[in-house]
Amino acid sequence: MLSNVERENGRKMKRTSLVFSHVTVLVLLLIVLFVTMGFTEVKPVSPAVRADKPVTLSGYTQILGAVQKADVDSLTIRRSRFSLSANLLKNVKAKFSIDAVRTPILVDAMVDFTFSNAVNLRFGQFYVPFGIESTTSTADLDTINRAQPIDKLAPGRDIGTLGRDVGLTVFGTISIFDYNVGVFNGSGANKNDTNDEKDYAGRLGLKPFNFLSVGFSLYKGKYSPTVGDLPNRRDRTGVDGKLVLGEITVKSEYVWAYDRETNRRGWYVQAGWFLLPKKLQLVAKFDSYDKDVALASNRTNLYTAGLNYILSGKTKIQVNYESLRNELSETVNQALLVQFQTGF
Repeated sequence: MLSNVERENGRKMKRTSLVFSHVTVLVLLLIVLFVTMGFTEVKPVSPAVRADKPVTLSGYTQILGAVQKADVDSLTIRRSRFSLSANLLKNVKAKFSIDAVRTPILVDAMVDFTFSNAVNLRFGQFYVPFGIESTTSTADLDTINRAQPIDKLAPGRDIGTLGRDVGLTVFGTISIFDYNVGVFNGSGANKNDTNDEKDYAGRLGLKPFNFLSVGFSLYKGKYSPTVGDLPNRRDRTGVDGKLVLGEITVKSEYVWAYDRETNRRGWYVQAGWFLLPKKLQLVAKFDSYDKDVALASNRTNLYTAGLNYILSGKTKIQVNYESLRNELSETVNQALLVQFQTGF
């Protein structure tokens, strides 16, 4: 008769074998794709659809395959977004975007008034100006997932609304400085306001050299989950930097967050190197997130190693290996992610 320990070890070995078999299949599929692309001519991407009036249609779709140690292995259509941009008048333009995979489907709905390079006005639903990764489209990220602190602390992402909110901002560029300041409902995208308070957000950027940029972000708000709830403190402070030296790019951000009496924080650093210019990129990333500074042993660290193969424009294949560990260096989850993105 087998003991309980032996049966448990047997189950673990079967699970490990299953995971590695999935990993092997994904890696083989990737190799086939690379080999196929090597013998197939990649046609240049078609120009964006334009009508007689200055209207532009664009979009992208992401299909993700995931093999995970602590979750279900799956294939999913992660996003399918379409955007329409139009120059309504000489100094007025609008943008509307939807995601066919999400409910509600509206992502952006905004109008810009341009007075000069130094002064522009935007209103509607759009990104809350905070940091660099939160306001970067998922189509343009170097890794498949955003860093933990950005997903959990950046305004609009901390409440699950894509980093967006309804409001208005004034933004522009003056010499080596760029700025973006605004007022928002604070309840997130596609939601009515839940209290009489308004939230304030802003980012000041500095680019002293072509290869170096730094930024400082601030968010002051009061959040109520539903109408009638007492508004709670929701403050964020962030610093960011980006260094570009030829084919090598380094990015980093640090975020401090205060929700009621809870102090949370996190940071990440990411490095990317194009082995083949604009074609093949290696990526390494580390991020750390502490959901309550006052409590011990609740920080999680995420290690990511990645490879990006860009076919043309926004069409690319991304492969990421992620290892999530807790403060005691114990592995919480491991995942192999393969994402195909096609865009126009």
